[in-house]
Amino acid sequence: MSEEKEGAAIGPEGGGTGIDPAAMAMALGGASRDEADAFLRDQRVLSAKQTRLTDLQAHELSHELSLRHWSLWVRHTSGLLKLALELSAGLLLLALTAGIGLMVWNAVHSEGLIIESFSVPPDMAARGITGQAVASQMLDELTAMQNVTSSVRPAKSYANNWGDDIKVEIPETGMSVGEVYRFLRGWLGHETHISGEVRRTKTSITITARSGRDPGKTFAGTEDEFDALVVKAAEHVYGVTQPYRYAVYLVRYAADLGRPLRLEEGVALQRKQTESRDPLERAWAWNGLAVLDKQTFANVTASRQSAINTLAAYPLSIGFSNLADSEAQLGHPQAVLPLLQTLERRLADGVTDVTPETIPRLRLTVGQQQAMLLGDYLLAISQGREGRNITTEGLSRNRQSLQNNIAVALAQSHDGAARAAFRQLPPPPLPPDRGLRALAGFLMEAGLQNWRAVVALQPDVEQTWIRFNQGYDSKTAFAVQVRPWTALAKARLGDVSGAQALIAATPGDCYDCARIRGRIAGIAGQQDRADWWFARAVHDAPSIPFAYTDWGQALLARGQPDAAIEKFAIANQKGPHFADPLEMWGEALMAKNQSHLALAKFSEADKYAPNWGRLHLKWGEALAYLGKREEAQKRFARAAALDLTPSEKAELTEKDHV
Repeated sequence: MSEEKEGAAIGPEGGGTGIDPAAMAMALGGASRDEADAFLRDQRVLSAKQTRLTDLQAHELSHELSLRHWSLWVRHTSGLLKLALELSAGLLLLALTAGIGLMVWNAVHSEGLIIESFSVPPDMAARGITGQAVASQMLDELTAMQNVTSSVRPAKSYANNWGDDIKVEIPETGMSVGEVYRFLRGWLGHETHISGEVRRTKTSITITARSGRDPGKTFAGTEDEFDALVVKAAEHVYGVTQPYRYAVYLVRYAADLGRPLRLEEGVALQRKQTESRDPLERAWAWNGLAVLDKQTFANVTASRQSAINTLAAYPLSIGFSNLADSEAQLGHPQAVLPLLQTLERRLADGVTDVTPETIPRLRLTVGQQQAMLLGDYLLAISQGREGRNITTEGLSRNRQSLQNNIAVALAQSHDGAARAAFRQLPPPPLPPDRGLRALAGFLMEAGLQNWRAVVALQPDVEQTWIRFNQGYDSKTAFAVQVRPWTALAKARLGDVSGAQALIAATPGDCYDCARIRGRIAGIAGQQDRADWWFARAVHDAPSIPFAYTDWGQALLARGQPDAAIEKFAIANQKGPHFADPLEMWGEALMAKNQSHLALAKFSEADKYAPNWGRLHLKWGEALAYLGKREEAQKRFARAAALDLTPSEKAELTEKDHV
């Protein structure tokens, strides 16, 4: 009985029928047949109802679970939407904060020149000459002056004060975003506001223009002269707001707008600015005077001092360039080199004190000038070719110098292709470029040691310079860049006395003059005098390789190969890509019967002057001495195909090498 009770169901939810089996058995045992059947029918009905109840309960439970799942989904979706709304609000707030922050930052850093609407008489406004129309005309004139004024100094921009009024109303204030931004600029920024008024008198019409705290200046005339009055007012504003560029405009570019140049006024303005409390303004004023001294007043020495004053006031990038240019024109390469190196570092670090288009040009010119100073002519040629891409207006002279130096560098590397490169140069676009082009052709022939051409070209170069480079210091140019090479050419052609007379008139502190004095003394057989001048040149420019090379060549000609090699080694240290000391070092080794060592020097020199006829001639000789006849003949054939001096051609023929 206990087992039966243990297995009995506990109710409908337990999955049983709810009938006690023992009771049912007793009931059936004591009942009649009809009663038993009736009892069983009742039990079946009860069982069916219980099954129905169970089904209903299961259905209800399933429905309840569905509702619960739907409720959870709704609550989850609601949470996601709430999160999205909160994120959107946060992002909107963040964007609004960032926008306000950006607006405030821009306002704090705003430094432009803002032109306000002018006050005008009602009758003029009725005829369309409104305050905005006058301000717009003023803006046009200022923009025109700024556009024609070529300067490496970045210009402040002019703008009107009504073009940024974005019409987004701020609720409950009636203020637009543009008005708020203008308020912030005026409160936090450093803008200069240009304003003015037009008045009518009994006999004339006047226009007054002022900027910032400037009390303004009034110009009077007839109403027919109104446009001319606006020009005068604009010039006044340009002079007050951008004095450096205005001075440049007066002395060089006013004619581009059909107006007369005013040299005295421009110079006076720049001299006045050299007394400014602002070191940057002082520096730019001295820089402007340095350019005028060099290109208008024909005084490179004065230009050098003005450039020194520029850097003393403020380290302007263009100040380093101008001082380097003056030192180069005076024949001071030792002073030039550190200036170029400093400027190169500044350009690498990024500079903002010159216009953006000036930076690539400066990088190329600085690189090429350094390469020329150290005898790295292949690099100078490469940078000159890259300079062909300079198209910015106002940079013509730099572009011309970069390209002219292609021919000069080819000649200095003893490459006869220099003449073809020179002929292919585009025509000089400006008059001063013609003088530079003539000088480049002269220096090219000197580099190729075409001494007869050098002597013949000297008068033409000087006449061309005087004709087209008016305002430039022709006296210094001739004394430093032309006559020393003419003197050397005379000496090489046998006119030693003429050479000595010409070189004696050149400056004593000119590096090329000093080393050429030494070369001429050597040709004259004055060895002690030659050594004195070489030592002077080395002392004046210890970082430049050319005087060491000249000295070594003179020592080699005297039969002192060991002493010559000492000089060539120093020259190679100063200019590791300069081929001349390497080639001559090889010749000195040959003089010591060490042709096997000379081959390495010739091979290294070939990296930097691959088309040097003499190099291949001597290389062939060294190979011949070593018994390598076939290799020697190849070098001799190569030499014969290249540019050779008359003496080198004779040497090649006499030795029956070809």
